[in-house]
Amino acid sequence: MRRHTFIIFTLLVVAVMTLAACAKPNDPQQSRLKAGKAALEKGDTATAIRELEAFINADPKQAEARALLGRAYEKANRRDDAISQYQAAVTLQSQDAEMSYHLGALLVSAGKPAEAIAPLAAGVKLNSGLALSFTQEISAAVKAGLTAGNNLVNAGQSQEAIEQYKAVLALDPKNLSATTNMGAALYELGKLDEAIAQFQAALKLAPEDAETHYLLGAAYIQQNKVKEAQSEFQAALKSNPSLAPAYIGLGNAQMLQNDLEGAAVSLAKAAQLAPNSPEAFYALGRVLMQKGDPAGARKAFQQFLALNPPPNRRAEVEGWLKQLGP
Repeated sequence: MRRHTFIIFTLLVVAVMTLAACAKPNDPQQSRLKAGKAALEKGDTATAIRELEAFINADPKQAEARALLGRAYEKANRRDDAISQYQAAVTLQSQDAEMSYHLGALLVSAGKPAEAIAPLAAGVKLNSGLALSFTQEISAAVKAGLTAGNNLVNAGQSQEAIEQYKAVLALDPKNLSATTNMGAALYELGKLDEAIAQFQAALKLAPEDAETHYLLGAAYIQQNKVKEAQSEFQAALKSNPSLAPAYIGLGNAQMLQNDLEGAAVSLAKAAQLAPNSPEAFYALGRVLMQKGDPAGARKAFQQFLALNPPPNRRAEVEGWLKQLGP
């Protein structure tokens, strides 16, 4: 037994000595990280920046060091440098909700709310509960995203606008404006099925929204679903009896179903509500001409021409006026 004990003891000593030989002295890199963190906690920003920059130069893929350096830069009023470090930290550690929220908030304070949408949306996806602490920043980002999307639509860049609205919806899935406007952009691109799906989603959020009912009706007209379109235009007018475009849509739907009397009433109402709308007088003139009311048609067409319509429509209406006579 004593011989075995000696052997075991000898092996244990060898093992300990081997481990001791393999053990590293204090890692200077970790010392820099600890020193930077301690300096930051003490408010010694200059030391924190120096130590953390040195750490990152040697090990650029350490998310914690990036985040700490971002905080140090932020305290030193080096906001752009802070943003750069937080962006690197989020890239390296994408599952950190708090870091994503903080990056978004910093971008908002830097006057870049549209750029804040993606990190804030990532934060919401990871931990929606934290959103309550960033309501102002989220609101600013959503507003900026909507404005950017609307500007893109107005510039004829509907596909780019759709991507912007998608980003807003990733941050605020129940945003009515983004849902509806995305549908309108899809409509402009001729993607009617997708547009209709967006309008229907918007109506689930706001069942009585007049503009959305109108837009859905316009999409149905393009698909030649006239009865469905008429129903949507009527729903729009039920919610907003002063919505002139809905009267135009309703009049056109009635005309396509040979309800000329109803169409004339609807389009006359549209012209009354929107006396500067060429579309209202164009449609009214067509209906009155089909009804056999040349005097009424002439008057409507003349009002149409007075509103400086597009050249192709002008030529068309001038031809009808010649047919109608003086």
